Amino acid sequence: MSGQAQFQPSAEHHEAAHPSPWIYGWLATVPLIWGFNFVCLKILYHPDVGFTVEGMLSARYIIMALLFGAILLLQRNSKPIDRGDYLYLFIFALVTVGIYQWVFAKAIQLTSAAESALLISTSPIWVFLISFLMGTQRFDARRMIGVAVGFAGVAMVIFGAGKSADVADTRVLGDFVMIVAAILWASYAVFSHRLLEKYSPLKIVATIHLLGAIVLIPVGFGQMISVEPWSLGLVPWLCILQYSVLAGVYAFWMWYRGVKRIGASQTMLFQYFVPLVALVAGYLILHEIPTQWQIAGIVVTILGVHLARKQAPPQIAVTESEPFEELEEEDEVTAIAEGPSA
Repeated sequence: MSGQAQFQPSAEHHEAAHPSPWIYGWLATVPLIWGFNFVCLKILYHPDVGFTVEGMLSARYIIMALLFGAILLLQRNSKPIDRGDYLYLFIFALVTVGIYQWVFAKAIQLTSAAESALLISTSPIWVFLISFLMGTQRFDARRMIGVAVGFAGVAMVIFGAGKSADVADTRVLGDFVMIVAAILWASYAVFSHRLLEKYSPLKIVATIHLLGAIVLIPVGFGQMISVEPWSLGLVPWLCILQYSVLAGVYAFWMWYRGVKRIGASQTMLFQYFVPLVALVAGYLILHEIPTQWQIAGIVVTILGVHLARKQAPPQIAVTESEPFEELEEEDEVTAIAEGPSA
């Protein structure tokens, strides 16, 4: 036995080691919500509903601004943001909310729900590549193999599609636009570490979305008010609430709770179900029929993402000089930053 006293887990750590089964049930709602998100946007873009990308984003961020404003009020006792971080935060919000949200939403308009969900889920591959090029990640053969496998799967999905009367003209363009969105979301994961290591994740997410709302609401406000709300019907209204409240606020909050309650590695497993939910929902609701090559490509891409994702370090004995919280802090920040996009 070493001379160092062994760390005794607290009641909070015991709860994390033996979480309630309910947390898994609540976390299971997250891939359902994020998977259906792609289908909801396709419905809202339908000519019978009449939303454009800009109008939909304006409506979404009016609702989300109210909710995130309330979250910031609840977070008022947390560490305030340093004055020196405001410029970084504003530029960060402009790129990862203002620009990213438009690119993401536009890609869904151009291509299928399933392909959109799969391609945005490749962001961990881009996280590794960006970090490697920046010199913050060392060469890792396993993760580089994951990059190659992931790209092979993406190629199978993009070029293995059959003819579709709905998206034949814009599908490939939409796929490449969604790859740009995945790179932007990966940039969020990389460049948010500086902020997430200093401040509450809820505070940062609420702040950047409020800053993004300043840009997104006025850009599409004119088109939004041209849509007659009383003529939308029940399904479009449910899609608006799903896109704004469930996918935009609730799912992130539940993802954050999952990371804290059951750890980063277990929570990240739920991300793999998002493209599968989108595939099934797209087939049942939008009648999007993938080819055999695309189904195989989805499996290959998910395998590549799994290989390219940073693996949690093996568990080691914990001592007083190395608190339990510090061992998982970096993985928690990564899991929160790399959570599925909405």
